[in-house]
Amino acid sequence: MRKLIPLLLFVFVACATTTPVPVAEAPTAEVTAAEAPAAGAPAAEAPVAAAAPPCTAGHSILNATLYVQSSAEFRAAAIGTYAAARRALDEALADKTRVGAIEETEDGPDQPPAIVVDVDETVLDNTAFEARMIRKGITYDSAEWKKWTAEGAATPIPGAAEFLAYAKSRGVTVFYVTNRDEDERQGTRANLQRVGYPLVENRETLLLRIDSSDKSPRRREVAKAYRILLLVGDDFNDFASGVREGTWADRNALMEKMSGWWGTRWFMIPNPMYGSWERAAIGPGGKPCEQLERKVQALKP
Repeated sequence: MRKLIPLLLFVFVACATTTPVPVAEAPTAEVTAAEAPAAGAPAAEAPVAAAAPPCTAGHSILNATLYVQSSAEFRAAAIGTYAAARRALDEALADKTRVGAIEETEDGPDQPPAIVVDVDETVLDNTAFEARMIRKGITYDSAEWKKWTAEGAATPIPGAAEFLAYAKSRGVTVFYVTNRDEDERQGTRANLQRVGYPLVENRETLLLRIDSSDKSPRRREVAKAYRILLLVGDDFNDFASGVREGTWADRNALMEKMSGWWGTRWFMIPNPMYGSWERAAIGPGGKPCEQLERKVQALKP
């Protein structure tokens, strides 16, 4: 025990003289004079929210154009529509009392048979033009459209060439009723010939827009000399008058009223890219980006 006392005293002294370890203090919210804002300096602004990305108008028709141009689904729909039109054509030829246009009021079963088709997106595919516009960031340009129609480079809508050739083989005259302008006649006619669509030498069957976009007067002229068996188009205006400026409700009411003619006398090729349906959905006027925003607001989530 006596021997342990000096050792215990040494340990006690060593512990008593060891430098204590400082304890870290929690940071405080105090600001030094150097860090404090100068008197009268403006207060720091709140973070600004990121701006919405700029609108590219051409992108509004991107998906629709790609669908029409490249999808098997669109080809199937178009081919199926023309196949149904062919069957209806046979039925109409067998029934001399049957007509396929509202404007057909002449009681003339012995009139020569005819069909009326639209041109753009019904028998001619203009998606290459739409692609050019999309790459420019726009949806349409009238000068560029005139250049396109002058090229005569549009391709056949799937199923159209076979159907029109069959109609010709059955002695049926094909009338092309389009809202292209008179100065587009040469390029349009050349385009129709290039893809092999039937045209008549002794009568003008390419009926262009003159005074109005309403196609009813032109169908009425055809009906004076021919029995119109059926219509093919991509827009409601290709079938009935007054629908271009009609309301959504009015158009749907007429569609329901004529429900017995769809797929039997009237044949619609899908066109999700453009048409009179846009005006009915969002109203007239406005720049492309404004129209795009109105389309978003018109959706029903």
